[in-house]
Amino acid sequence: MPTISTYVDVDIDLDDFDDDELVDEMEHRGYFVSKEESRESFDMEDWKLLLEMVDNTPETVYTRRVREKLMNQRWGPR
Repeated sequence: MPTISTYVDVDIDLDDFDDDELVDEMEHRGYFVSKEESRESFDMEDWKLLLEMVDNTPETVYTRRVREKLMNQRWGPR
C-alpha cells in the first residue's frame, strides 16, 4: 500500500481571533486567565522579613532551598 506524505505551513494571525476565543483556548489547555492588570508585588521590606524568618529558623536542607529561592526571586539567579 503506497503512502503519501503532505506538509502544510499554516500562518495564523492572533488578530483573527477575539479575546473570548483566545481565553477559551487557553482555559481548554489548562491555564487560568484573568483580566487583572497586575499582581501585587513584594517590596523591599517584604523580602527582608521573609529572609529574616528563614534565617532565624534552624538550618535544614529545606530552609536552605527556600532561602535560595527567595534570593533568586529578589536579586535574580546567581
